[in-house]
Amino acid sequence: MRLTILALTFASMSAALPAQAAAMPTLEQIHAAVQAGVAKTQAKTQSTMPISVKVSSLQGCQQSQEVPGEVVCLVGMSAGMRDGFNVLPLRKEGDTWVGVERKHAKFAGPSPAEAQAMIRAWAKEEVARNPEAAKDVQMQEAQSTMQVKAVNECDVKRKTGYLVCDTELSVPSRPEGIKTELTFMLESAGWRYVPR
Repeated sequence: MRLTILALTFASMSAALPAQAAAMPTLEQIHAAVQAGVAKTQAKTQSTMPISVKVSSLQGCQQSQEVPGEVVCLVGMSAGMRDGFNVLPLRKEGDTWVGVERKHAKFAGPSPAEAQAMIRAWAKEEVARNPEAAKDVQMQEAQSTMQVKAVNECDVKRKTGYLVCDTELSVPSRPEGIKTELTFMLESAGWRYVPR
């Protein structure tokens, strides 16, 4: 009887847990997918001129919000003499990650709750460094009462990899809300707010 109760308890707890997030590609797998795509393009165009494309860094990957079953990865790349950051859409075919030919893939920024926590932490650090800032109403609001209502579409800056996101804020002094752009950076430890 006791074992049955334990088994049922474990089964119900397991059912309540969210499904484990799908595996994301590694830097090596992304680079292999890009090289396969380059080889395919060369074969199509019958070009004998080598195309040098290298994936040099991986900021992070997430499920695509545009196409179910795809992931998008924010990567640093070099192509010939040009270096920069791009969003690469990928999908899994069997055990292999393959690139998807789609321009302008979107990469989502942090959630509103994450953005709010980052801005509040940043404002507290600023006030700790510069006590004069504590007198500023905007800094006071940023530390405690400012709310991030939405983090909408984000654009990736090619040179830095920063995401500039259309953001909606609200503060007690402006109940109608504020629409602004906020900048974030994805690091291995997670998102970081990048003040202007």
